[in-house]
Amino acid sequence: MTIGTMAEIDGLSPSQNRWDTNGLLYANTIYDPLMAVAEDGTIRPYLAQSLTPNATNDQWTMTLRPGIVFHDGSPLNAAVVKGNFEALRNSALTGGALAGVSSVATPDPMTIVFTLNGPATGFAAGLTTQVGYMVSQSTLDQTASSPGTQLTPVGTGPFVFSEWEPNGHFTATRNPHYWQPGLPYLDQVTFRPIVDTIQRENSLRTGAVDAIISIDAQTYQHFKDRNGFEALYETSPVVGEPTMGFILLNCARSPTNDPTVRRALAMATDQRAIQKVFGDGSVHVVDGLFLSGSEYYSHTNYPAHDPTGAAALIREYTAQHGPPVIELSTTPDPRVTQLIQVVQEMWTRVGVHATIAVVQQANAIVDLLEGNYQAVPSALFGAVNPDLNYPWLSTTTVQPVGTIGLNLARNADPAIEAALIVGRSTLDHTARIDAYRTVNERLGHDLPYLWIGRDVFPFVATQRVHGIRHRTLPDGAAGYAYNEGVFFPANLWLGT
Repeated sequence: MTIGTMAEIDGLSPSQNRWDTNGLLYANTIYDPLMAVAEDGTIRPYLAQSLTPNATNDQWTMTLRPGIVFHDGSPLNAAVVKGNFEALRNSALTGGALAGVSSVATPDPMTIVFTLNGPATGFAAGLTTQVGYMVSQSTLDQTASSPGTQLTPVGTGPFVFSEWEPNGHFTATRNPHYWQPGLPYLDQVTFRPIVDTIQRENSLRTGAVDAIISIDAQTYQHFKDRNGFEALYETSPVVGEPTMGFILLNCARSPTNDPTVRRALAMATDQRAIQKVFGDGSVHVVDGLFLSGSEYYSHTNYPAHDPTGAAALIREYTAQHGPPVIELSTTPDPRVTQLIQVVQEMWTRVGVHATIAVVQQANAIVDLLEGNYQAVPSALFGAVNPDLNYPWLSTTTVQPVGTIGLNLARNADPAIEAALIVGRSTLDHTARIDAYRTVNERLGHDLPYLWIGRDVFPFVATQRVHGIRHRTLPDGAAGYAYNEGVFFPANLWLGT
């Protein structure tokens, strides 16, 4: 099977490389996570056989499944899991996500004890993300001895790495010794990064690829009623927070570090008009992290579209500092560029001098992490548990421009930090709800994100492709099979 993806990634190391939707697809091919998300949103063991907290949720004991080996024949054991966590904790990229882990102990060859700095009810959910994917000792050694070089990844996953030509293709072949009987079904899977959405769709129509993923709602519209194809967004209602699309503003660089400018940009950006052009035909205006109907949702006082008011704020700023000049960054995808051109026009109308810069996807991720941007379209926050968004919102992950910081907006709000700590540590569900509502409301005040709407990730395939809607976890529970562009190639097969 050949699958067209939205972009190339910058590497295959969980501790060193920046995995977006595309990176997680590669990871789900050659690696396995310690924990997984069930269809009902619960967190279930995967490589782990069990994960149990103490009464205060500040110590978690994991037992590994016996008999699992990496592709090189080495065993999955407590020592290699500890080695993975040491690499992750020492990484400038992933260290912030694991800052709450104070120690990792291995009392026996199959047991790991994680001691935390304080209660963390979402610790298990965190092990379903990038920091939960385990690599072999040989891969850890490669990463340590030759940082920054392309490594030969060795995991426990359903497929074995074959070759990778960046910006060309990534190929892996069936693991004949996979620990889950009967999987995978495919003999080989290949990912082809095709940045241009239209070109990606045409590759599917002509048979150059068997399936594609997209972040453009129009892709779903183009294929949903077309004979010979199947198109979907999700196989079940979103669990937890959906991915939200937004214009990300850098709170550490002028002029977007000025609250007046951010408020003006929010008022100038017509979310309804953007959704009509780039959405799936419906308009669902959002004002924060959570959708209406979520227990965490609250009204945020996010500014309504008001170009007259925006122009007045820009005149106020200009009188003191001169006209604001803002560079809008975009990837080469023509649809993203079109979106940025629409935003540029909206901002220009209210007195902002907005320019556009085109940046390759891999470089764009680096720029986000290092704060080398002013305004950029982005998407984030899709998570089964809101605790997982702590690294993106915390004051502890705000770093100076030019150094890696997981708080991409560099928005340092002490009120958000205090609420995040309560939300991720309390055992009182009412207090947890109140905490995340406070986070949501403070973002409506700070305005580091100019909301565009919930992002959708269409998956479109020929009718030969099967298995995208179903996944069974090791304990027999139904797994979350398709999560906003991320799926599991082990479950797919090709029919006639």
